Amino acid sequence: MTRTTLSFLVLLFALASGLAPALADPPAAAGPELVILTWQDYLSPAVIQAFESESGARVRQVYFETDDARDQALSETEGAGYDLLLVDGTALTAYRKRGWISPLAPAAVPNRRFLDPRWAAAYPESQDTAVPYLWGTMGIAYRRDLVGCDLDSWMDLLRPAPPLRGRLLMVADHFDLFAVALKALGFSMNTTDGAQIQAAADLLRAQRPAVRRYGALAIDARSELLTGQVAAAVTYNGDAAALRRRNDQVVYVIPREGGALWLDFLAIAAQGAHPALAAAFLDFINRPEVAARNAADLSYATANLAAERLLPAQLTQDPLIYPDAATLARCESYIRLPAAAIGARQQAYTALVHGD
Repeated sequence: MTRTTLSFLVLLFALASGLAPALADPPAAAGPELVILTWQDYLSPAVIQAFESESGARVRQVYFETDDARDQALSETEGAGYDLLLVDGTALTAYRKRGWISPLAPAAVPNRRFLDPRWAAAYPESQDTAVPYLWGTMGIAYRRDLVGCDLDSWMDLLRPAPPLRGRLLMVADHFDLFAVALKALGFSMNTTDGAQIQAAADLLRAQRPAVRRYGALAIDARSELLTGQVAAAVTYNGDAAALRRRNDQVVYVIPREGGALWLDFLAIAAQGAHPALAAAFLDFINRPEVAARNAADLSYATANLAAERLLPAQLTQDPLIYPDAATLARCESYIRLPAAAIGARQQAYTALVHGD
């Protein structure tokens, strides 16, 4: 699908949903400020504008690049300074124990009734703490014209052919980086086995000279995958979809060894200045027409079942955004690991990425 075609579909969807007129209204000049700690490019600007227009509030987004960076930011303030937090499912229990997120009463977000039951039940601890937001996979994005062949294994990155050396971008997150190596070796990405973690560390250490950098893959025109500085990268499916719209030579694949299946949540910060406004935002973004517009703009799958039914077939039938059952069966969901296993990965990650 071309970028022009997708833009046209999104416009038609917006007009049909009734959301487009609201997006033309200017936001209120003054009002309370809702601060959201989130990934960059992870909330539709059009949806943010619509909420500002309707609520009279201003939305300010504070970005983090990795889960580790998010945890560090919250540790530095003991969770203060934010109203809403973008949280992965494995962090919910720890965040609740540390007093960083508030309990969420069912009546606070009535539009939770539109959520897909499978995502609402995926992490039981979310039932009274957070609202499922978007879901997807982690795999490999690469430029077919630069690579010259199809990639279908994590080992294509971990033991790269000469044309890829120095042109790889690896994710800068201790869990996801080790997930790549563990899956490549045939292990569970959630393993707590010390020998398996060490084997993954050894594989990553041997790969290090071939890596251009560890970090997040940009999805704007400056993206290294678009400029050609990077030929292949570990990334997430929605980001790959955004890059594919800019260059049809971008390919996304979940390797044959399997990938990761993730689910993100939005939670109200326990020390936020505007808890009622935060709850109102959660309810707003779960209106089916709003959730659908957000998902269409971002090229990510929504956890809102009613919204999914409003999406154009070109999106719901795109296997990059909505993988088929066989592909999903090769993916593992994230689970919360014991502290010792987390520490072992973090120590090895620090030595690998930040060591000499």
